[in-house]
Amino acid sequence: MATAAATVLTNETVAQSVSLLHDVQRTALPVYTFADGIYLSNPAAMSYRDSVSLSSFNLNGNYLDMEKAVMEQTGTGHSLFTVEADSYMRLKTDGVAWGNARFTTGQYRDIRWTDCIDYERVAPYVLGDAVGGNLSTRQYAFSGGYSGRKDRWTFGAHASYRAEVAYRNRDPRVKTIVSDLDINLGASFRVLAHHAVGLTGGINVYNQNCDLDFYNPINDIDTYTLTGLGTYYKRFMGNTNKNSGYSSIGFSVGAQWIPTLRKGLAGSVTYTRYRMEQQLRNFNNLTLGYSDNNLLNVSVGYTIGISRSVTLSPMLTGNLHSRTSTENLFGTSAGASYDKIGSRTPYTHDISDLSLTCPVQLNWGQSYLTLTPQVKYDYDHERYKDPVRDLKVSHVTPGLHLDFSSITHGKWLWNGRLGGSYSIASPSTPVLTELDMDSELAKCVMSNFEMLSADRMALNAGIGASRIINGIVFSLSLDYALCDYRDNGLSQGAAVTLGAKF
Repeated sequence: MATAAATVLTNETVAQSVSLLHDVQRTALPVYTFADGIYLSNPAAMSYRDSVSLSSFNLNGNYLDMEKAVMEQTGTGHSLFTVEADSYMRLKTDGVAWGNARFTTGQYRDIRWTDCIDYERVAPYVLGDAVGGNLSTRQYAFSGGYSGRKDRWTFGAHASYRAEVAYRNRDPRVKTIVSDLDINLGASFRVLAHHAVGLTGGINVYNQNCDLDFYNPINDIDTYTLTGLGTYYKRFMGNTNKNSGYSSIGFSVGAQWIPTLRKGLAGSVTYTRYRMEQQLRNFNNLTLGYSDNNLLNVSVGYTIGISRSVTLSPMLTGNLHSRTSTENLFGTSAGASYDKIGSRTPYTHDISDLSLTCPVQLNWGQSYLTLTPQVKYDYDHERYKDPVRDLKVSHVTPGLHLDFSSITHGKWLWNGRLGGSYSIASPSTPVLTELDMDSELAKCVMSNFEMLSADRMALNAGIGASRIINGIVFSLSLDYALCDYRDNGLSQGAAVTLGAKF
């Protein structure tokens, strides 16, 4: 439930092209973007995000291919194309307005054991089948906000909406429709010359409808009402239940320590809670189960200039996501109606991580080199009470990233990026009581755990160039990423972005 905003560059005339390129350079530097999450988490803080205006237009192609799915429910990759327009405008009334519009189309490949999208959000109560296939997608997203100042106070509001349609052209034929609305309000008060305290609150309304259809009148494809870690409701499996719905209403609250000049101490804490329910449409919208989700994000960073040519920006970030899922129990039925006789809470899933990054920027003339060492610890624990099933793994991941940028001939901005990390896994022995290891569902559970508990080596590289022409900055960026899941296959991705900023 965070706000969205444009990357801020200077909108100047051709005669001021050198100044314009300096701002392009400035906002591309890792040490400059260290506090972006804090400004984005409170719409009132957007007044301090930058002192200039920018509009931009981007075309992006993104390709990902995996030899083996990291999670079978999220597939073996995607091919996506995005068109995006973005704007951040400073107003004469000492206010700021921003907006974004985005359209994405493409395909998610080889998704199995879920007939919905946004799996990591709606899990574990989903319809699924062993056949799966590719999902074509069309996604529309819009957002906008306003922030204004009055003396030491700033106030802001932001809203965003996403609509997505995804479908599959083979049995079982899926058509799923998603609507996702966020509304956030915020305020801040400047307590020091260059720092403010901020408070924010927001709500989220989410809905997804998933319909299945079979064109072949003779089929033996069973759909399962899954409940986590290979368990499912046997009572509702088969082809009688072809439609399901997912809905949630959530809220978030947060506090921030905001640097008004992007220097010094920055910090934020955000708490989010939502309940996700699954309804079976073919059984009078019977609520099969629901998940209570609690999320906590904490980050703190500090930017300090060691000298005129050395800048340091250490940041510590922690995330916690705790999910507790409740199954409803049903007695006798009358047609498609079932009497609820009780409930139980057998499934829990806890995910957490803690990371420390410390970008060090070195600059000379119009060239900048940023070295970013990082170390991260993450923990994932998924369990089911009866039958007893327990999967647990943690990782320690050190990494190093380099970013080099330079301006030549007063018009060209060049950028090169290179990074790598190695993740060391510490899995516990899996406990999977009463799970038929020869079944397709058990193979899915084990495949997901094998990928989660594998050591990983990741490499990424990118190059970019931009130039100002008639007051417009045109840019081209190419990126490549490789991840080796040791003894479990490779994942490779590439992206190309063509942009214009004015």
